[in-house]
Amino acid sequence: MAASGEAGTTARAPASQSAGLRLGLGIGLCVLIAVTALAAGTKVPLIGAPLIAIALGVIITNGLRGPLRINTLRIGEVSKYALRGGIIVLGASLDISDIVDTGWHSLPLLLITMAAGLVCALGVGKAMGIDWRMRCLIGMGTTICGASAIAALAPVIRAKAEEIAYAVTVIFFFNMVAVFLFPALGHLMGLSDAGFGLWAGTAVNDTSAVVAAGFAYSQDAGTAATIVKLTRTTLIIPLVIGFGLAMPWLDPSDTSKSASLGKRVYDATPLFIVAFLAAAVLKSLGVFGSYGGDIQMVGRWILVIALAAVGLQGHWRAFVGAGAKPLVLGFLTWLAVAGTSLFIQSWTHML
Repeated sequence: MAASGEAGTTARAPASQSAGLRLGLGIGLCVLIAVTALAAGTKVPLIGAPLIAIALGVIITNGLRGPLRINTLRIGEVSKYALRGGIIVLGASLDISDIVDTGWHSLPLLLITMAAGLVCALGVGKAMGIDWRMRCLIGMGTTICGASAIAALAPVIRAKAEEIAYAVTVIFFFNMVAVFLFPALGHLMGLSDAGFGLWAGTAVNDTSAVVAAGFAYSQDAGTAATIVKLTRTTLIIPLVIGFGLAMPWLDPSDTSKSASLGKRVYDATPLFIVAFLAAAVLKSLGVFGSYGGDIQMVGRWILVIALAAVGLQGHWRAFVGAGAKPLVLGFLTWLAVAGTSLFIQSWTHML
């Protein structure tokens, strides 16, 4: 019996070592892609490292899947933990008190534009026959903050890697359009610096694109847009929790609909979002000192690694199968958010 137990232990050890080696190789491949994407992103900032990382991952997994034996590298685990870890680290770069003090005036407009975007994404997307997970990802990415919001929501709704990759691609496509289009439209409409900053901060998806569009208009517009965008980013938390609570109605296969409200609130509050909030509180208390910028950079690096892993799980047939409908939905949702923002500002004489 002892000999049999020793043999079992010996058999398990190589298997454990093999699994650890595969995970290490998977992390190494994702880091290599991320480093390449970050370097390329500095050359073409309008595209950015996140989209480049996904694109490289998709190209590699479809062209070298066999030789690299990507199926054995536990890429799914790298994606899962890097997505959550990146969100937590980014939380440590957000100062809640500053956001509340400087962005409170934009909150009513943000809530209205977010409602318009989500209603469009979920309602119109359903009418178009788009899968509910894709509708949620596009709605969240458009109304909040692009890839970061998609990364935060994906584990809660159990989105597939292909859905994440496609949604991020849709969001970044409209980011690039916005960087060129928004300043030109702003000047054409004669928007004030504050008015343009509020419009860009509420209607452009990703932080980098908001900054680029805002400062392309003027220094004051860029500052205002950044503040509004930062306020918008903090709304990731209640929206992710809200989607978690809505899972029994969004997903017919979800079995928690009959559970008590307390249990559903508990189940809908992901630990990584709680950690994200805790990190932001610590930042506000000054625990991280003057390292906020460095922490934010590390968080973005981790997210790029995660998105490289997402790309490595993407297959051409998934993108072809998704068709053009999600792209159209992304455009309509973006139009709903941007149009609502302009209408409300014009109506309340904020422009």
